[in-house]
Amino acid sequence: MISWDIVLGLIVIIFALPFIFLNSLMKSTRERARSAENEVRQMRGLLAELEEHVRRDQSLFLEALGVPFLLMRPGGRVVMANHKACELFEFDSLTSTNLLRVLPKGELRDMLKQAAEATGRVSATVHVVQPEGERIYRTTATRLATRERHIGIVFLDVTEEHRTQIIRRDFVANASHELRTPLTLILGYLENLLDEPDTEPTLRQRSLGIMKRHADRMARLVADMLTLSRVESPDSGYLKQEEFDLFRLAEEVQQRLESSTAAQNASITLHIAPQPYPMQGDSFYWSQVLFNLMENSLKNNPGPGLRVTVRARLTPDKTRIISVEDNGCGITPDALPYIFNRFYRADTTGKVKGTGLGLAIVKHAVEAHGGSISAESEAGIRTIFTITLPPAA
Repeated sequence: MISWDIVLGLIVIIFALPFIFLNSLMKSTRERARSAENEVRQMRGLLAELEEHVRRDQSLFLEALGVPFLLMRPGGRVVMANHKACELFEFDSLTSTNLLRVLPKGELRDMLKQAAEATGRVSATVHVVQPEGERIYRTTATRLATRERHIGIVFLDVTEEHRTQIIRRDFVANASHELRTPLTLILGYLENLLDEPDTEPTLRQRSLGIMKRHADRMARLVADMLTLSRVESPDSGYLKQEEFDLFRLAEEVQQRLESSTAAQNASITLHIAPQPYPMQGDSFYWSQVLFNLMENSLKNNPGPGLRVTVRARLTPDKTRIISVEDNGCGITPDALPYIFNRFYRADTTGKVKGTGLGLAIVKHAVEAHGGSISAESEAGIRTIFTITLPPAA
């Protein structure tokens, strides 16, 4: 006969087993859920890392472009932009900025509006006023084949290219003007001599002398234009690298100008230390620099008593300072900023002869050697040109 204890035990076991099984199942489910939650958390972390990696790569790519770039929706809201674009639009961050709403009226806003309304590629040139001055950008906007119809816009800074074109155009115009005057005179005298072959010898000689002077002026102008063209392009191979003594070079230039200094009762004094004064570069162009600066003083001060002083010294850090100073009439403050421009003449009377290229050659020759030049002047007291060259490598 089965005892009630056994029966009771069996009943408890029968009723307890499902609960035990259910508890075990729930525990296993909870463990699997926790594991799945950890996996989801890990996947979210990996996805966040991947998104951050993609954003970082996008940012690096945009910055590597080296030019302003932005991605914009048709409504004007910016999706992506690099640092240069933020600088151009003067925003700390362009992301989520609606440029069509925040930009003031102007060429830049008009270009963005045109790009937003266009169905294809749009190109335009815009002028942007910035703290350092006006910059010129050639912009290209391209609509991308995305669901949001994004627009990619690239800004290329063509300011220097534009300035170069203006300089080249002005250079050709000025050169043509400078050459036309002596050429017209020469042709005029030639026609007179041909039309009147029996011209008296004195008049013939005078005409030939005038033609010779103007032919020399044309030759000097052409030579200066070639020199300026070459020194503006030092990478073309015209700029030599050689060692020479600046003191000896200055003495040679001083001797070349002896006839002019004697005729004007002027003097050129050299204060160059140490001697010899070692220099490295193209001695031809340094000869042009010294000659043009000294001759410039003589031409602009034809009266007697002019004193021109050439100085050169080394600073403690081996920076080279070269200056040419005179005690002449000086340069007016309004003319001083333009004296290194091509064909510019501070003298408006026409009494000072020259091609108008001498100081432009000086400036470009000094800059081609890694230096800089400045000018100071006090009317009736002094004019000084100072060249600063970094220590030799």
